Amino acid sequence: MEHVPPWGRVACTGHRPQHLPTGSQQWLFGEFIRIAVRLREEYGTTIALSGGAAGADLLWAEAAQEAGLTTWLYLPCPDLDARWTRPWRNRLAAAVDGAGRVVMLGTRYCVQLLHERNARLVADSEAVVAAHDPCHRSGGSLSTMRRAWDQHRPILRVDVRNRRTTFVTRRP
Repeated sequence: MEHVPPWGRVACTGHRPQHLPTGSQQWLFGEFIRIAVRLREEYGTTIALSGGAAGADLLWAEAAQEAGLTTWLYLPCPDLDARWTRPWRNRLAAAVDGAGRVVMLGTRYCVQLLHERNARLVADSEAVVAAHDPCHRSGGSLSTMRRAWDQHRPILRVDVRNRRTTFVTRRP
């Protein structure tokens, strides 16, 4: 096996629940657990970074905790979940309670803080896991993947439509 530099901190970006293909959340959670275990065992990952948003972000935080990783949450603002359903609000509260670190970037919701959160996730990581539907050609997840590529971070793309996981070999 060729030597791979350790990826102590791995961030995740991905779609919100309404942008994930129908029926894919359970598969994605299981895939995230598999990925987190492999990252821990083969790449030395100890910390999973999450943006704390409903959907892929919180699924990643939950899976990482289940796989024995410490989670760091990067939240844009305290009222991030103000318009969420109760189940997602409860999941965020549980993720905050279980996190080893919570970074709060602002005091009130604004779109710029979402971009700042994504930039911090990439800057503070050695690699990125991206839950992405290839039918989506714009948005925060794709923008974060491009930022990661431009900053020379390895990207592990979890294709939620076709249910396969591969390393990204060209700029998204």
